[in-house]
Amino acid sequence: MAHPDFAALSRHLLGRVDELAGELARRIRAAEAELAVVPPEDLTAVCVRHLRGIYTHLAGEGPMELDTVRDNARRRALQGVPLAALLHSYRVGTLFIWESFVTAADERVRAVLLESVSELWLGLEDYSEAVRSTYHEVEAERELRARRDRDLLFDALLGADHARILESADALGLPQRGRFHVLAAETAAQPRLPGHTVWRELPGERLAVVSLPSPSSPSALLPASSSPSALSGASDPLLADPPPGRFGISPPYTQISQTASALRLARLALAAVPPGEDGISRYGDRPVATLVASSPETAGDLARRLLGPVLGLPREDRDTLLGTAHAWFAAGGSTARTAGALFCHRNTVRYRLARLESLTGRRFEDPREAAELFVALETLRVLP
Repeated sequence: MAHPDFAALSRHLLGRVDELAGELARRIRAAEAELAVVPPEDLTAVCVRHLRGIYTHLAGEGPMELDTVRDNARRRALQGVPLAALLHSYRVGTLFIWESFVTAADERVRAVLLESVSELWLGLEDYSEAVRSTYHEVEAERELRARRDRDLLFDALLGADHARILESADALGLPQRGRFHVLAAETAAQPRLPGHTVWRELPGERLAVVSLPSPSSPSALLPASSSPSALSGASDPLLADPPPGRFGISPPYTQISQTASALRLARLALAAVPPGEDGISRYGDRPVATLVASSPETAGDLARRLLGPVLGLPREDRDTLLGTAHAWFAAGGSTARTAGALFCHRNTVRYRLARLESLTGRRFEDPREAAELFVALETLRVLP
């Protein structure tokens, strides 16, 4: 509870609020140039509300009022006043209030002011915290609105309205013509990409439209198909330092109105990377896996028909036979290299392959039948 003399002085100053608010507004405007965007009558009105609330509280006639502080902070944030500038204005105001007490007090009352000064400065801390939290709320709301606006513009790129596509591209800083790629990613991280990039985040998926500068050589940055290293999950010209995850990249295209088609191909390229693996796939890198991803129901049905007897085996036996077949195809059909990769004897590899042939009715030495086996095996890898 405030000292009776301090409370009486607070009530006396409460009667001079309009006069004091005008002086405080002039002092704040002189001390903080960033508040020049605030109209003078607005600043004075806010000073009146603040001083009335503070003197009322210090007189013991009301609680510390923070709603006025939050309302003021929200409006100043929306006006573009920097947080540091607004906090400085509150420090100027607190000093002004202290000076108003010292000036109005007689010698007897001045002796008790020091007993009450801590309450004034603790109030400044409460005000400052209210200002900071309100600014953070406004910034979060702004970012949310900006993200929603970007998402709507991105979605418009995928529509059929040509005029709307061009308007959205312009708003997103994308040219109508240029060198573009769409990236579809399954990753928690947002990878670094060259050129101007516009992102769209969806549940379980990140999409990006990448606009690249024209290089001196058309193939300098983005070849039409990736090197074998890209197929194994290594870096790619577009993703020089990728985070863990699955990535699909569309072929290059030259008109922003082709983005919807490019997105479909990027998603197919993404689906060609087996679930649970990290890897980068450009559309066309993995033709069989891409075909499987483009028609999963048909591919899954055919794979089950061909490999049904194998899939019906006990898990360990099944995985051993399928793993051997995968290794054999990866080794280019070499029994010796397959045995080396699996750390077993070549006769063991031959025995396992013979069992697969017996169960599926397909022979590995027949190119067409081997291709059917390969497609079925890729289907098991690609589909969940």
